[in-house]
Amino acid sequence: MMRRNALAFLFMLASAQTGAAADQHPVTVSVSLETPLRPGATAWAAISQHIAPGWHTYWRNPGETGEATALTWHLPRGTTAGDIAWPTPRTFADGGVVSYGYSGEATMLVPLTAAANAKAGKAHVDVFLLECEHVCIPAQIGADLDLDKASGSPAMFAAARAALPKPFPGEAWVRREGGDVVVKLSSPLLQAEAAARASFIPATADVVDTEQPGTTRTAGEILTWRAALRRRAKPFQAFEGVLDIPQVGTFDVRAVPMAPAAASAVPAIASTLFGAMLMAFLGGMILNLMPCVLPILSMKALALAQSGSSTALRRDGRYYFAGVVASFAAMAAILLALKAGGAALGWGFQLQSPLAVLALALLTAAIGFNLLGTFELPLILAGTGDGLTRRDGGWGAFFTGALAVVVASPCTAPFMGAALGYALGRPPAEAAAVFLALGTGFALPFTALTAVPGLTRLVPKPGPWMLRFKQALAFPMFATAIWLLWVLGRQTGAGGMALALAIGLGLSFALWLVPQLERRWRPRLFLAAFAAAAVAATHIGSAGPSGVWKPWSAQAVRSARLAGHPVLVDFSAAWCVTCLVNERTTLQDRDVDRRLRRSGIVTLKADWTNRDASIAGELSRFGRSGVPLYLLYPSDAQSGAIVLPQILTPAVLLRAIDRIAPSRTSERSVRPPPA
Repeated sequence: MMRRNALAFLFMLASAQTGAAADQHPVTVSVSLETPLRPGATAWAAISQHIAPGWHTYWRNPGETGEATALTWHLPRGTTAGDIAWPTPRTFADGGVVSYGYSGEATMLVPLTAAANAKAGKAHVDVFLLECEHVCIPAQIGADLDLDKASGSPAMFAAARAALPKPFPGEAWVRREGGDVVVKLSSPLLQAEAAARASFIPATADVVDTEQPGTTRTAGEILTWRAALRRRAKPFQAFEGVLDIPQVGTFDVRAVPMAPAAASAVPAIASTLFGAMLMAFLGGMILNLMPCVLPILSMKALALAQSGSSTALRRDGRYYFAGVVASFAAMAAILLALKAGGAALGWGFQLQSPLAVLALALLTAAIGFNLLGTFELPLILAGTGDGLTRRDGGWGAFFTGALAVVVASPCTAPFMGAALGYALGRPPAEAAAVFLALGTGFALPFTALTAVPGLTRLVPKPGPWMLRFKQALAFPMFATAIWLLWVLGRQTGAGGMALALAIGLGLSFALWLVPQLERRWRPRLFLAAFAAAAVAATHIGSAGPSGVWKPWSAQAVRSARLAGHPVLVDFSAAWCVTCLVNERTTLQDRDVDRRLRRSGIVTLKADWTNRDASIAGELSRFGRSGVPLYLLYPSDAQSGAIVLPQILTPAVLLRAIDRIAPSRTSERSVRPPPA
């Protein structure tokens, strides 16, 4: 503060520089207008600094020394000047003291806006700057501007815009860690080889100790910049700066506060490869109990009951295990390849594609009709026979394992979120190890049932009950198909759902007709029906998701908290079974709803039914690769988010609400801010 007061006093003592005396100083200034300023319109003004060799001026964050260049406008009534658009600065180091500014030529752009009733005319701008070599000279340079005339060439304005940092194509967060400030950036751009040589220039002044150089580290599409705080760092929420990637460009970064809880959102045990593999293994075992998977496993248990051979049981167990692990490996390879290409994806990513949802809905419906005995699924290479999952021999077990993995993807079991969040941020070999641990845990219960003699006694003996049980299993498959069609409707709208039903009707007719034909015609008809369905499916589009809660955005969270309101964010998707169960049992609970309204908590929903890079980035920030994720933010904008469990209950949520909105205040009626 003393430094700034002293500089202001020097500015007052410095005489205004006129054109006649401009050559006495190392910096001259010219001002020009891109287009005439019309009433009700905006025109850009350029303030160009022409700096003598060996001298420099300062950026908006001057660093440890100097003072930012400032403008004072004298404009006609009804005309206003906007914020300065600053060109990318240079870094100057003198005796260990680092500052940021310009040498040679530097042009700042400023928007001038005239009201509808404004009168154009003359304008004047005073430029306050420090002219620095080894010592600094304060200068005040004035310039006049005719708002009725364009006075700058298109080439000059194009060059000035080219010198501005481009918007950063990704997400950015900031937090304080002890005596450091940490900025974390996420963007596919950071996977470029040049990103390893990137540097970050802080634009928020009086925060960073520039005498200690910051460090930059890249890992995949994440870049982390860490710098020491100055002794009396000013408080900040957002943190701004310029990211410079050699041979790529410079980018304007605005980092929003990162919740301190984000660092602990991933349990400590999941911060190592062994811990992540252990959690993935446990999550895979629990995944067998999810409603997505039980119908498929029941089908195979029925097949086991029909088999009287322990050798056949052990063979089926091995093939089932191989099918599960191979499917998890394939899913991991596809997911990692897509992420390496810049896609923001996570667990269940395939269900963000309407075509994948349609294919799975048709498959589950076909299995249901097959279980009822309506028709037999034709195998083009093996003639007419049972469905893949009901084939005799090990291949039936193999495809049962593969199908179980596919239908398990809408579910997220406890421990899975943290483990997969770790995996997707690590090198491919470590990520593959975590996915294989998940597959091993998922396959182990069924494989153990077939391999351990004592457990095989738990399998019921064959009998007439088997036919009724087989037919009963068709109805969970139909329920799954209906749910998937509902997901498709959320993704594509009523038109997409109607088209999907028409495709299903056509394929059902073809499957019914197949047994009526000669054997040689069956594969041809099946292929023709499949081709027609594929052509029709290409017309299924995408529609925006709907929801009862207000849509989530980082800005919506900031605005609500700055207005003094706590925030509850529900990261979910229509295809996420765990999310839907939590929604029905907890988020729609009467006591929870009443408590949320009385506490004035703003409820936001981040719907990941369709792909959304901003939601994927926020999940990654909290160490997650998929939904569900529940965050409860206190009204204090400086406090971190409370990360709630993936399996949510009313009691858990109410206790968390009590932490941020005690009961004595919760009974007051508080209206949340308008949307």
